[in-house]
Amino acid sequence: MRVRSSMRNLTVLVVVWAFVLGMAMGPQPARAQVGDTLIDLIKVFGIGWVVTQFSDEIDNAINDLLRQREAEIADATKVVPILRVGEAGRNAVGAAQVMGPREQVRSVQAVGELELSVGELRGRALLPVTTRSNLTSSIRGVSGVGVSSNIKFPI
Repeated sequence: MRVRSSMRNLTVLVVVWAFVLGMAMGPQPARAQVGDTLIDLIKVFGIGWVVTQFSDEIDNAINDLLRQREAEIADATKVVPILRVGEAGRNAVGAAQVMGPREQVRSVQAVGELELSVGELRGRALLPVTTRSNLTSSIRGVSGVGVSSNIKFPI
């Protein structure tokens, strides 16, 4: 029981640290070195694995933070991996909390984020999807589900 509490406290600390660090650091400049590709792949799979393994703890930590600010979510929530594909190498990976009706939330496996710029206008689309694989034609968005928070690390 004590180990689970320590693990939860550590998870909360890491989530809060990542949030603060993400707010303090701006987008990283693009890199074009071949050696960085392997490091980027390790980041993507490593962070994805951590998010998958500790999704319940991260979800509970986010919900606890929201309750403390009187912004409790009434429907179901779940934490899943998020991958951002941006312009000029502004890619990132991390965790996203989705919320909505329990059945729809249950079917969400990941969140895809697409970042586009047109002149001075910049936009981001967040799409909860039913699969983690981006190489299949079976990717479908999940209606009625929104992203309530996300934490990303640049790759």
